[in-house]
Amino acid sequence: MTLDYFFNPRSIAVLGASNDPLKLGYEVFKNLKNYGGKVYPINIKEEEVQGVKAYKNVKDIPDEVDMAVIVVPKRFVKQAVIDCGEKGVKGIVLITAGFGEMGEEGKREERELVEIAHKYGMRIIGPNCVGIMNTHNNMNATFITNAVKGSVAFVSQSGALGAGIVYKTIKENVGFSKFISVGNMSDLDFGDLMEALAEDEESKAIALYIEGLKDGKKFMEIAKKVSKKKPIIALKAGKSESGARAASSHTGSLAGSYAIYDAAFRQSGVLVANNIDEMLSMARAFTQPLPKGKRVAIMTNAGGPGVLTADEIDKHGLKLANLKEETMQKLREFLPPMAAVKNPVDMIASARGEDYYKTAKLLLEDENVDILIAICVVPTFAGMTPTEHAEGVIRAVKEVNNGKPVLGLFMAGYVSEKAKELLEREGIPSYERPEDVGIAAYALAKFGEIKNGNE
Repeated sequence: MTLDYFFNPRSIAVLGASNDPLKLGYEVFKNLKNYGGKVYPINIKEEEVQGVKAYKNVKDIPDEVDMAVIVVPKRFVKQAVIDCGEKGVKGIVLITAGFGEMGEEGKREERELVEIAHKYGMRIIGPNCVGIMNTHNNMNATFITNAVKGSVAFVSQSGALGAGIVYKTIKENVGFSKFISVGNMSDLDFGDLMEALAEDEESKAIALYIEGLKDGKKFMEIAKKVSKKKPIIALKAGKSESGARAASSHTGSLAGSYAIYDAAFRQSGVLVANNIDEMLSMARAFTQPLPKGKRVAIMTNAGGPGVLTADEIDKHGLKLANLKEETMQKLREFLPPMAAVKNPVDMIASARGEDYYKTAKLLLEDENVDILIAICVVPTFAGMTPTEHAEGVIRAVKEVNNGKPVLGLFMAGYVSEKAKELLEREGIPSYERPEDVGIAAYALAKFGEIKNGNE
């Protein structure tokens, strides 16, 4: 399924664009003014919106319109959808709320909107949503801040939570390729979007925040196909009875038993996250190649983080690699006598960037190693720079270049920021907690099994 008219529209109309900063239509149009395509404000009262010529009706626009964002009050939505259909619009992002989440009458009104849309060959995202973004073409058809450009497509059933996660990732400099707030999923649902995103070269992984599904069979069928090609990570809310009731009332979807969802996800090749941090940590890992196995080598300049990471590796069913005797002998040749050359390799606090380069190179060359985790508690003594350790790892990866995944764990807060930026720029995801790098390594190994049909 192609949804290119949502992700790369040549032209966009905003129905309800406003000059009033207190209205959502103001924020949506303000965000879209930076888009490279044509953007048209629709406002029945204003001649101009934010300095741009306004139209009374979408049908008055002289050019074709691929996508319409509807932010008008609920009582005007039905006519707005009809107008879009008569104009030949292909896709509607319906931000306006007050439909299926309000009960049976709202669900009936939703169905009517979908019938009208389908009559004209249109598809709908929403209603009751925040909107959509494509960071790769600077399209922000939402009323929130731009996400950081990246490689994870994030689809959220909750608009507010989705917005919160976008803000969280901005602070942490974690990038999204697409952000899609699906709201009530009156028409397009998780299955449709997974199918489209499977073909999206800008998205290396698909992350889903799910409260409930309206068509579980469809979801499973599509997920089984997509997960052979691209990783899907799902965070399912409503595990408890109370949470399930809250989820059902929030978007009007069927929450159901979490155990059923969990089993369905796993049967469909979907990776299951237990919380937001796990979801993001797993999704970010897929800028790296897939490992051939589950054997992990850990290198570190501090014993504690190495031990904690080893615990996480074990918890997720991965194994510490048994390093070849030749590898350990070569490590002894340049590391101090008090360093530990068995896995985890503890280079001790005096390790410089050159030590990181030599150690990473040897571990990547060891045929017993499938995944490398490079840990650094960035030192600030003895003239060390905050980036030399990351530079050493990057140099080794480029030199060896044998397709083994490498993950960073740089644990010195603001001191590590520049080092982490360097790693991320080279496509090496870097984390701050052993729990995060552990689940990332698990995700790579698990998806490797799923893709190769070994699960």
